[in-house]
Amino acid sequence: MTRVLVVAYFFPPKGGAGTQRFAKFCKYLPEHGIDPVVLAAGEDLRNRSAPNDDPTLVAETSVQVERVPEPSHSPFWFALRRKLRFHLDEDVWAHVAGERALAMARDQGVQAVITTLSPYACYRIGERLRAQLGVPWIVDLRDPWALDGWRRYRSGLHARWDLGHMRRALTRADFVIANVPEAARAFVELGADPARTVVIPNGYDEQDFVGVTPQPRADSRFRLVHMGTLHDVDVPAGLTTNGLTVRRHRQIAPLGRTGHYLLHALARLRTRVPDLRDRLVVGLYGNVDASHQRLAAQLGVADLIEQHGYVTHRASTAALLGADAVFVPLHGVAADERALVVPGKLYEALASERPVLAALPPGDGFDLVQHLQAGRVVPPTDTDALAAALLELLELHWRGAPWRGCARERLRVFTRRHLTGLLARVVDAAVAGALAITLEDPWQSLGVGGVAAVAAPPDGEV
Repeated sequence: MTRVLVVAYFFPPKGGAGTQRFAKFCKYLPEHGIDPVVLAAGEDLRNRSAPNDDPTLVAETSVQVERVPEPSHSPFWFALRRKLRFHLDEDVWAHVAGERALAMARDQGVQAVITTLSPYACYRIGERLRAQLGVPWIVDLRDPWALDGWRRYRSGLHARWDLGHMRRALTRADFVIANVPEAARAFVELGADPARTVVIPNGYDEQDFVGVTPQPRADSRFRLVHMGTLHDVDVPAGLTTNGLTVRRHRQIAPLGRTGHYLLHALARLRTRVPDLRDRLVVGLYGNVDASHQRLAAQLGVADLIEQHGYVTHRASTAALLGADAVFVPLHGVAADERALVVPGKLYEALASERPVLAALPPGDGFDLVQHLQAGRVVPPTDTDALAAALLELLELHWRGAPWRGCARERLRVFTRRHLTGLLARVVDAAVAGALAITLEDPWQSLGVGGVAAVAAPPDGEV
């Protein structure tokens, strides 16, 4: 067995999309002759990116997990950098955890290290093991780091400093894993070696759908569900802009990642369908900012909404299977750009075989839903288009001819087991000291999109 150290700050019992990615990889890696050991934050972790526990995820993995608690105080140098905003997320934890990682690598014969980001300071652990022990390092970016429009900076200097760290990770790691093809292209433009940059997205676990009973229905109303976080609706519409005290590397329309446009679409539908309350209900599962309750009341649609709060992954699967359609939103992007992320919830929404109401900008997620004809795709900040698409789904349902979702069989390349096989090939290549790897991403496998994100030369190919 190949022993691999996985640095995953978020790991069960913490819940959330970032946790599930490597919890699922660790579940299936032993099938490929790889024995993962995990270095994670303490179980008492309190982090806004993973505020909830999900005990159902713990039973899925039996790997060894070493936990490093949050440091009780910051050394002077780290405290000063934090005050000046020249710091990376959880940099003090990464500094302390780096010592533990070195000991684990020496004591347990680790043959490769994977750092999954965020927090982004964790890249230093992989870089340190590579430099001090010669252990090959794989960096996995769940989000596009400095290129994520949600990441904001105090000044242009801060923005360039963070981008410099990102370039350092991309150019010093032995292999780079991007979450989607569009992100892989962006990473290569920043200096990542195209021969060592691959795409392994999030996906869905077939076993999550086994033995799960759809959530019971109390009535015959059309049920639209949303899974995941909905951010504060009290932000300006339109694209963000750079100013004297706020800088971003990419501008986005953050209101798309909220329920703002959905609530306004419901309000418009209500004027056309007076008995909408008797025919439609919207179930929200996950952490929903309280501003949604106020906006729903102002628009007169609060009676159409059911808020369930954070639920376990198994419970969310049952809710998906009990839905008539699944709402998947994302932020907007500039007119000449494509999104560098795909909502993690999209893969499970598609695997539920329910039609998807996707409010997505141009990008890999948009392409996937369109290619699979799995639902309706509208711009993320277009209330009229969203209302029209929802009404179309409703009318088809009322006529007894509902839109059919995508058959799960067509999504085999997005199963966690298949994706873990791709990760295993990267690990094998890193351990073998390969100079390149050819790895077809799921979009290519399905014939979605055009030019491949990366191309590997034949020399040293695995």
